[in-house]
Amino acid sequence: MNHRELSKEIIRLSGGQENITQAWHCITRLRFNVREEKKVQLEQIRALDGVLGAQFQNDQFQVVIGNKVAAVYEELEEQLKQAGATETEAEPPRSRGLNAVLDTISGIFTPILPAIVGTGMLKGILALLVTLGAIQETSGEYQILASIANAAFYFLPFLLAVSSARKFKVNEYIALTLAGTLLYPTILNAYLENHLEPIRFLSLPVSIVNYTQSVIPIILGVWLLSYVHRWVDRFIPGPVKVIFTSMIVLVITVPILLIAIGPLGNYIGIYLEIGTSWLFAHSGPLTGIVLGGLMPVIVMTGMHYAFFPGTLQNLSKLGYDVLLLPLNLVANMSQAGAVMAVFLKTKNKSMRSIALSSGISAFLGITEPAIYGVTLKLKKPFYASIIGGAAGGGFITAVGLKCFGFAVPGLLSLPLYIGPDGGMANFWYALIGVGISFVVSFTVTLLLKWDEPTTQQTAGVSSSGGGSETELTEAKPTESTNRSNQVSTPSVTVRSIEEKKGEIFSPLTGELVLLKELPDPTFAEEMTGKGIAIHPQEGRVTAPFDGTVTMIAKSKHAIMLTSFSGIDILIHVGLNTVSLKGKYFEEKVVIGQRVNKGDLLLEFDIESIQAAGINLITPVIVANTPDYLDVVPVQVKGVIPMNELLLLTVR
Repeated sequence: MNHRELSKEIIRLSGGQENITQAWHCITRLRFNVREEKKVQLEQIRALDGVLGAQFQNDQFQVVIGNKVAAVYEELEEQLKQAGATETEAEPPRSRGLNAVLDTISGIFTPILPAIVGTGMLKGILALLVTLGAIQETSGEYQILASIANAAFYFLPFLLAVSSARKFKVNEYIALTLAGTLLYPTILNAYLENHLEPIRFLSLPVSIVNYTQSVIPIILGVWLLSYVHRWVDRFIPGPVKVIFTSMIVLVITVPILLIAIGPLGNYIGIYLEIGTSWLFAHSGPLTGIVLGGLMPVIVMTGMHYAFFPGTLQNLSKLGYDVLLLPLNLVANMSQAGAVMAVFLKTKNKSMRSIALSSGISAFLGITEPAIYGVTLKLKKPFYASIIGGAAGGGFITAVGLKCFGFAVPGLLSLPLYIGPDGGMANFWYALIGVGISFVVSFTVTLLLKWDEPTTQQTAGVSSSGGGSETELTEAKPTESTNRSNQVSTPSVTVRSIEEKKGEIFSPLTGELVLLKELPDPTFAEEMTGKGIAIHPQEGRVTAPFDGTVTMIAKSKHAIMLTSFSGIDILIHVGLNTVSLKGKYFEEKVVIGQRVNKGDLLLEFDIESIQAAGINLITPVIVANTPDYLDVVPVQVKGVIPMNELLLLTVR
């Protein structure tokens, strides 16, 4: 699927746009708040091409996409807008307790990550350039780049005001005005000039606090704003709402923020710093061992968002973080070590490919593809990654490793471990910690034994246990055999045929056409997989094997099935039939339905479709082609009747 098709399917299988109340994304996941969880078809979403995993965590629905999540989200957001996705009167179920806290923190901090990660990386690059003598701190170039690197943190209340307003469903521009009052020169200059005497409002003291780079005060302020705005809005007549509502809301909210909530949030931040220092002073390496080992579990459950306020608070007040970012760094390198060991050790071709790509992502600090695509599937490499993370975590907490900027914890973030004064000791500690976690995880994974994944497991289809792949005893069809009209069946045992070959029968009656002859390059160049095309002579599509219906296009022109042996087959009726938006098509099955070979799946009106100028050539594609040594057409020309043997998949 391309990004547009994938986002459409995710919306549809999530219960449609009317079931989605909020959508956003982090570095690897689409995140949703939905009205009714029961409407979300988890298994069907997990089976989508391009989806690494799907789950409910902390009352959020999360779809793990991996490195391409931003592109998929862009399409998804556009489709939600086109569909007119708006709030309706029905309220979504409210999160409670810890789930509510984590959901709120995630919803607030995830949207601002591009800004703080981008400027954080620039800060690290600047530190590296200064250390190498490539740029001087007194130069104009350094001053401009440093202003960019520091801007997102200095004006952090503005960023948080927008994301908090979206989360608490209040006007973003009023929230920005709230942030502006915190950073207004009257307050800031008084702090910088060390005026300890508070300003008074209605005889109540307004504490002089430096709110630049602050985190908690603006979040609490916007949370209060959301309640005040709803309360005031009830009493203001419609014609004058735009004039009086915002004025009254600000006059009520800002004094409360400056007198009570702002100082309270500031003290919470101070005690977060004290708490972090106390934790490391009293437990030292033990904290690193426990959190370094459990960090993958913490990330999977979304608990890492609970560290965000403290991390940003430490960066703003202390200038460095000693908890989340350093421990995430070694944990991510531990995942990289585990999947690279899997890459070297596995005999499964598909798993080797997944391990290599996800290992590269893990080196860059994005570990969800490694976790969901490799280590969790195989289990024992996941345990090895926990051991490696614990070993690296114990070391970096023992030496007091510091991270001086916010970035995705990967190899590219290592310049952020160079001290502000150019000192390299902390940087070398980071390299040693990375090396320990990688080597330990890599070595333990190589030493452990695990069951090789089956095709179903590597394709994302649930399977009951995994057995080792058997050696191929059947000869791969030769090129000359493939060119003939009929492939001769090798003389092997019945069990051998069942294990090594998967039979796909023709879902249509019609004339065979080679994929390379199609005018659509997506099919002609086998981007979607190998197979063959059929020019149908009647408007019926039947099941090509016993299996399950896993996808039906909204426009009804395409259907995907999975056989009980794990073959994913795509039947795409026509080359541009999506433009008909379902007209002239009638599906006879539903997603999740089990079917037997020959069962009717779809009917379509050949004459009406051809009259509309649509090419009805129908590709029949093995969507998980990489799981097989080859996909062989049994016939390559002539007319094939429905339910006659069409393709063979060879392991």
